[in-house]
Amino acid sequence: MKRILKGACIVALVALAFTSCKKNENKNLTLIATAEEVEVVNDDRVYINPQNLVYFEQGDQVVLYNIVEDDNVTPYSYYGVYTARTTGSRVLFDYQSGPLVDHPVMADAFFGFYPGQRVNNGFLTQGNYGVFNIPNVQTYREINGTAVLPERSWAMAGKRDDVTTIQGEDFYFNFQNLMGALGLWLKTNGEEKVVTSIVYEDKLFHVAGDVHMKIHKVDPTELTWLFNNYDLTNPEFVSRFNAMKTSTGYFVDGAQLGKTITLDCGEGVVINGTRKPFYIALRPLASMGGRKITVNFADGSKAVIDDDINRRIAPGQIRNREENVSLHMVP
Repeated sequence: MKRILKGACIVALVALAFTSCKKNENKNLTLIATAEEVEVVNDDRVYINPQNLVYFEQGDQVVLYNIVEDDNVTPYSYYGVYTARTTGSRVLFDYQSGPLVDHPVMADAFFGFYPGQRVNNGFLTQGNYGVFNIPNVQTYREINGTAVLPERSWAMAGKRDDVTTIQGEDFYFNFQNLMGALGLWLKTNGEEKVVTSIVYEDKLFHVAGDVHMKIHKVDPTELTWLFNNYDLTNPEFVSRFNAMKTSTGYFVDGAQLGKTITLDCGEGVVINGTRKPFYIALRPLASMGGRKITVNFADGSKAVIDDDINRRIAPGQIRNREENVSLHMVP
């Protein structure tokens, strides 16, 4: 089953610390943010209802930038941190901190990232760099008994250049999905097992780390083309990919840099003969070269699901896969 995918971006972004400032009491600096719908893809013929929607939660943060795109002047983006009042796919965010309050008139464009809790703005004065963290540990969770995406694992971004100022008006901001997700639906032959963690290992790409990019150089159209045409044997792709890296100054580093992401299931999640979903948020193109998934159980046993099949993750896509762990048990 597929749901509408309104737009896509390739950047697998988002980060770890933000600079706090004294809260400003200017009540006009608010924005109304809208989250994009997702596409659901099943790897088999069995219909799987994802029971999962992407939405903002009360207390979530976004970072909004007023960006300068002219290379003939010193590039610098003023930012503001905003916090969601409520939960939903369309939510009012209130300004909390950051120098954007003193620079509400648009320079070249407004650019926003979610979740703001993972954005590091400490490098804006050094070439307009933003640093966005993709963590290597995500935490399983349920809401009202239903498994959902790990908290603040799903990254979104947006851009507006058709307004004059953010101040004194209803400022609407649409966020597009940057990440995708694996929906791993596990079951057994009937026996009860307790899952304590699931380790995803990509066979081709790094899937975690700190992503560095010059904010004013991000071109969603070009990044979407690169995602759709990824082919290292294609000279045009290689040329445009290298040009993108040079223009944006793109690189990935950090203590969490690597090809694995662990879904921590805490005290454990019980599975049996009825399939149960586990979601892991992933960067675009993850699983393109294959993946190895290790399911760890409370009794010390494990199941290993290993294949080289191209099941690439797309932005805004939840890719479902059903697996019977009894068929993959390791002695």
